[in-house]
Amino acid sequence: MDDGTQYQLHVRLTEGEIATLEAMGDVIRFPKGNILMGEGETTTFVLLIRKGHVKVVAGTPRRVVAIRGPGDLIGEMAAIRNKPRSASVFALEDVEALHLSASKWFSFLETNFRATLALIYTVQERLAESTHLTVESQLAGAQKLAKALVDLCTKGLGVTSAGKTTLGFSQVDLAELAGISTDSVKKIVRPLREKGILSVGRQTITVLDLAKLESIARGDTPTS
Repeated sequence: MDDGTQYQLHVRLTEGEIATLEAMGDVIRFPKGNILMGEGETTTFVLLIRKGHVKVVAGTPRRVVAIRGPGDLIGEMAAIRNKPRSASVFALEDVEALHLSASKWFSFLETNFRATLALIYTVQERLAESTHLTVESQLAGAQKLAKALVDLCTKGLGVTSAGKTTLGFSQVDLAELAGISTDSVKKIVRPLREKGILSVGRQTITVLDLAKLESIARGDTPTS
């Protein structure tokens, strides 16, 4: 019988669970730009990100559907479903990950009920992310780009100094992240540069005014 008590599930792996996995897997490293796993592959290994961030890319044209970082699992559902991978994963920076075979991943889940519950919760969260992306696809290009840039800043993927955050992403990268064309990115960035919100360098973009960018992402401020 339900006693009305609300329980808060710790949805990330605990230190004890990570220690268990560390004893079962092998640490591997991927230089920036390298592929960790490819869409359509029939491999079944699982990776636990220890250091660095990765982008999850799917579809044609390619669209960045998620960014994952330390403590996140990738590839865990392909191991369970034994189906081809639904997305490719690339290192956004130098990445260190724990490699687990499917058999070791199954063994871990069979003996760690709490972690299995957390995995179910994570799957539901990622389904919600996918739905959110579908809704965002209807937004104007400027709002999509602003949301992508704000997301990168809040995930700590840039170098921040004196209130400015420099991100190591080209305009082609930003097009993938926002789900718009490279030409659209160039057109959107131009007025943002003129207004002192962004500056663009070689393979970098610097957020000069995060508050204004957040306002554009919410749809509160026009870009032109």
